[in-house]
Amino acid sequence: MKCQECRGEMTSRREAHRYVESGLPNVTLVDVEVRQCPRCGERTVGIPRVEELHRLLALELARKPERLLPNEIRFLRKYLGLSGVDFAERMRVDPATVSRWEREQEPQPMGPQAELLLRLMAVRDRPVSDYTEESMEGAARADAAPLSVRLRPSRGGWRHDDADRDAA
Repeated sequence: MKCQECRGEMTSRREAHRYVESGLPNVTLVDVEVRQCPRCGERTVGIPRVEELHRLLALELARKPERLLPNEIRFLRKYLGLSGVDFAERMRVDPATVSRWEREQEPQPMGPQAELLLRLMAVRDRPVSDYTEESMEGAARADAAPLSVRLRPSRGGWRHDDADRDAA
């Protein structure tokens, strides 16, 4: 494969990639293809089945016991395909409230009912066969903390990296 910048030949290897492009800073994709140009340093990451990956991330956020952080609220809103105005309408709040929920500096926390509704929207709007309401009972009870997860592509889709599960 040729580099888009300098037309040099790119090399390929499999490695871990911190998936900051998702807007979630603590997501690591394990064993994904990374191509790099030795001439100019340009890098590209091959991320298979992105829709499925985002679905899994949305479910992880819905399941996490801690309150959602602003970037996690934004991720779920975008995952649902909603603009800030459309999201505000569905949540029955002013668009300025959505902006305050999603801002990084001095955010306004979502109320527990609004947060539960967002989590349920993420689950309901993308049908899931392995999700149960019981797994979300303790959600949004603890103080806000970032989700940290390592995911690995597999033949059947995305799965948790076993090293991450063993460390927990």
